[in-house]
Amino acid sequence: MKMLLSFFQLSLAICNVWPKRMSLKGFVVLYMMLLLSGMPVTLLSCIPYGLFGIVAAVCIYGLVTSQDTDAQNVCMGMIGFVLAIVADNFLTTFRNMLIPQALSNHQYFSFGVRMIHILLFYYITLLFGRLLKKLLLSGKGILRLQQTWYLIDAALLLLITTYLFDNLIPGQNGSIGRMIYNNALHISGYLLVMLFLLLAMRRSYMEQIQTEAKQKALQDLQDYTHNLEAMYNSLRSFKHDYVNILLSMSGYIENCDIEELKKFFENKIFPTKNLIDQGDYKLNQLSNIGVLEIKSLLSAKMIYAHESGIDVTIDIPDRVDCFLMDTVDLARILGIFLDNAIEAALETNKPQIGLNIIQNNAGVSIIISNCFLDNGLRLHELNQKGFSTKIGHQGIGLLNAQKIISSYDNVLLETTIQCGCFMQHMELTARKQFGK
Repeated sequence: MKMLLSFFQLSLAICNVWPKRMSLKGFVVLYMMLLLSGMPVTLLSCIPYGLFGIVAAVCIYGLVTSQDTDAQNVCMGMIGFVLAIVADNFLTTFRNMLIPQALSNHQYFSFGVRMIHILLFYYITLLFGRLLKKLLLSGKGILRLQQTWYLIDAALLLLITTYLFDNLIPGQNGSIGRMIYNNALHISGYLLVMLFLLLAMRRSYMEQIQTEAKQKALQDLQDYTHNLEAMYNSLRSFKHDYVNILLSMSGYIENCDIEELKKFFENKIFPTKNLIDQGDYKLNQLSNIGVLEIKSLLSAKMIYAHESGIDVTIDIPDRVDCFLMDTVDLARILGIFLDNAIEAALETNKPQIGLNIIQNNAGVSIIISNCFLDNGLRLHELNQKGFSTKIGHQGIGLLNAQKIISSYDNVLLETTIQCGCFMQHMELTARKQFGK
């Protein structure tokens, strides 16, 4: 009975410092995990080993409960573990000072004292839990970074592990079995520390990648806005020139000089058709893209390709409002494919690029094609690390794109080469969204 109450108090303390509101089901699961992991403390009299098992159970529970706040869960769980021990020892000492030992042994009186003890324990841990959450979970400074929490977790776990195994575990007494057992627990503790450090580095790397992708998307949006302004200014200029053209033609019409009007039209007006065609960036179909980040990226790339002298073809017959994958990942993939397509097309005599985005019942189909100089390129070499047809490049673009695509269960990529045309065909199906 005492063991059940002790672990109930520990669960209460952890619940009171938990970053989010813990449900009744979550509390029961936590209580059962702590009870099972703490069996060696009471049943086998292995206090240090049992305490380490409890700490490990708290860490595991924090990691699997909520992936959004897993690092905070682990940190606050270990703090709750320490807070429970400190609060319980404080109340026990205070109780022993106020209540004589003989009176404490009385059955009914002892039960009442125990209930008061649990009640005071709850309010003490609740008060300190709210203070700690207000201080640590404010989201200010370095505490707003997820990797900071992983580093705190590693430091706390290292300190607790060192204290348990270096101060509480008795001497080896010449027992090889105890020595092996102690060393195994040491290694387990340090492996957990390394796990949190690796998680911190991984989270830092992923945040860096996402930040770079968002900055790239913002730059593409700025380029898109700049080109829209340039096109608007060109339209205003054309309207002004159009009025002047009409005025110049009116003189020939008033004089009924058809021959001179014909010559003026053929020599001065008709050639402007080519200029108008060259200024038509064929961006009207991009209005069918309902995702602003993707629209801005495609607009910036297509305008750059056109200004580089590439014949651009865009075919987006239907409106597309969702691409069934994370827009940052899709922007990275399309950016890699289009950059490679532009560079490859510019190496040919008649550079051409095609972009087709088709909405169908299964999902979205994206096709990027370009002409290129076929120098015996083999498809199986494209996704190899270090392979590149460009001098001075590391050849990691397509490899990174392939890694992103492989992390989704609903994205398929087909690469084909035929008659001097290189094609990337990507299918985003609605079979299983966000398979990451």
